[in-house]
This record gives sequence, structure tokens and C-alpha cells, in this order.
Amino acid sequence: MAFSKKEHKNISIHDLILLGIYLVTKKRETCTFERLVAECFNRFPKVFGFKRYPHWPDSLKFDRPLRTLREKGLIVGTSTSEFNLTEFGKQKAIRIAKELKKGRFTPEAKRERGIRSIDDRLIEYIKNSEYYRKFLRNPEELSISEPGFRELLRCTMETPLRVVKQNLEYLKKLSQSYNEPQIGSFLRYCEKIIFKKDG
Repeated sequence: MAFSKKEHKNISIHDLILLGIYLVTKKRETCTFERLVAECFNRFPKVFGFKRYPHWPDSLKFDRPLRTLREKGLIVGTSTSEFNLTEFGKQKAIRIAKELKKGRFTPEAKRERGIRSIDDRLIEYIKNSEYYRKFLRNPEELSISEPGFRELLRCTMETPLRVVKQNLEYLKKLSQSYNEPQIGSFLRYCEKIIFKKDG
């Protein structure tokens, strides 16, 4: 998969790393830290190389972005194990790859309002859910099962619990950025119901 050198200059290092994880895992390879560094440096050497020694990758450029991606619920894993994308992370990486391949990447913050982003659809999906509507009518009457809650988070019963919680955190932060406090309250209410046994 080839990308325009001119276009990738418009992309944040966070998005390039997310794309790197996607490309490695798409090949059914284990995305270790070393493998990720190699993938990103080989594809985007000007971004990930040392300034004074551009023919060598600078692994320190990955530390903070990887933490940010994990906090945003886009990836799971650590530098001592392996990295994988959450469902949200995968969807975003696919969008980045498609737009880069077409040579028309536009950062999310600058996208036109008429273009519905993945985040837009996630917010709309929750708003249209029957669980959310019941919550708005009367929170005390809301009953939600774990399968129902997982479906709301775009997960299955086979999805690891850590990924479910990552997706939940991502949606809670999304509700803040979209100024949708009721969605945040709804997610926290469901969280208490589903994870109450975890203390």
C-alpha cells in the first residue's frame, strides 16, 4: 500500500503510528514495539528519523503518542508486549489509509461539517439507541444487560474486557468533546450497572 509523500506531511504523528499498527496487524504479524518502529520508519522516514541522522529511526518519538492513543481508547498493549487496535482505532486507521491512498487526506479537526466522521456516527448511534431513550425518560427504569451494553460499545461477548473498557472511555471522552453531557451521564450510569461487581 503506497502513500503520497506530500500528503502524509498533513497527518499528525499519532495518526501515522495508528496507521502503522494497522498495516502491521493487517499482514497478520505481531505488532511489537520494534516492528512498529520499523514499519513507520520505512514508510515515513522523514517523520520518524533523527534530524541529524535521518537514516536511523528515533524510537523516542513513539513514547508520548502511544500513551495518548491508549488513553483515547484507540489502541491496547504496551511496548514490552504488543499493540493492537480497538474497534474505534481500526475504523479510524482504515479511514486514514483510504484517504491517504486517494491523496486527499484531511485532518479530522479541519473536515467539513457536511462529511460525517466516525465519531459523528458513534454519537448518533448512541442517541438512537432504545437504551439511551429509556434513560432520558426515566433513568431508574433503565435495565441493560452486558450483551446489550457491549453492543452499544460496538463490541461482542468475545471482545476482551480491556477493549470494552477502552471503548467505553473513548465514548465518554467523545461525549465531552461533542458537548453531550447527557450521553456521558448515560454511559456512566450503564457502567455502574454492568461493572458494579468489579467494585
